[in-house]
Amino acid sequence: MASAISVQLDERLQRFIKQLQKRKRVSPGEAAIDLLQTGYFERVRQLHRQYLAGEITLRRMAKELGLEYRQLYALLEDLKLPVA
Repeated sequence: MASAISVQLDERLQRFIKQLQKRKRVSPGEAAIDLLQTGYFERVRQLHRQYLAGEITLRRMAKELGLEYRQLYALLEDLKLPVA
């Protein structure tokens, strides 16, 4: 389910969004979505590294990402990140 949000960006992020927009030839909204997705997937990888190091459980990882346990398994499978 998609939803719309309104956020205020500092000048540095505004410039970065404009650069993304120009480079990828997309709308400012699409550039912002790309940036958010990149950050999200980086967070998934950080949490996954913590899981592999034994610092957190999969349940904690799911909670941090706002996912149900089964949704996390599907995400990890899609990203080809090992569970064991």
